[in-house]
Amino acid sequence: MMLEAALRAQGYRVSCASNGAEARDLVHAEEFDLLLLDLQLGDVDGIEILREVKERWPTIEVILLTAHGSINSAIAALRHGAFDYLLKPAQIQDIRDRVEGALNQRRTAQQRSELLQRISDSARALGIIDVGGELPPSSANSDRIAVGPLLLDLRRHGVSLGNQIISLTRTEFALLTALAQQPDTAMSYSALSEAVYGRAQPEDEARALLRPHIARLRHKIESTGVGGVALVSIRSMGYMLQTGESATQG
Repeated sequence: MMLEAALRAQGYRVSCASNGAEARDLVHAEEFDLLLLDLQLGDVDGIEILREVKERWPTIEVILLTAHGSINSAIAALRHGAFDYLLKPAQIQDIRDRVEGALNQRRTAQQRSELLQRISDSARALGIIDVGGELPPSSANSDRIAVGPLLLDLRRHGVSLGNQIISLTRTEFALLTALAQQPDTAMSYSALSEAVYGRAQPEDEARALLRPHIARLRHKIESTGVGGVALVSIRSMGYMLQTGESATQG
């Protein structure tokens, strides 16, 4: 297979599957850094494989190969955590470029996670964080973002609002983190898409991608009944995490 040979020539270790059943067996048996996945596997829907893989191995990067040029297939893939998609027939160099970009993103995320872990471990060793893992009120911690009653734990991907824990998906957490880093500031659809997916999208596509995640995130925030923060839409522009007395739910 030409693609397999080209990737091996770049120094990558490659495993291949000829259908969906084989692909399932491979990804269930071993964690890979990256998955090149054809949407048309014949026996199984590629989006279904993507969803299963991301549930089992959340940090794996996935690049979709598709013969369909519709935005709907791209949106479905990106919603389930795909890094990117390519239209078939794709050039070998384009695939190699995407693979390199996806693996660079994975390495960067791993390095950041390891750095945050070292910072946290050092802080505990110095007594900055107590053994229960809670910060003293006056201490600062790069692992956390506090916006009014909202607290995000970046290392554990935990979120609390007031005294209530909020369970978020990976995408919802990335969205909330981006908004919480710039409270009371409108962020464009494209900027939020870049924060979540690692690259900017055209505004219309970014809006379509983000809308269902924003809706679920807003519902989870509002369902707590806690005031002080609210996720608001900025018409024809994007979204903003509003704080203070003006941040009312509903």
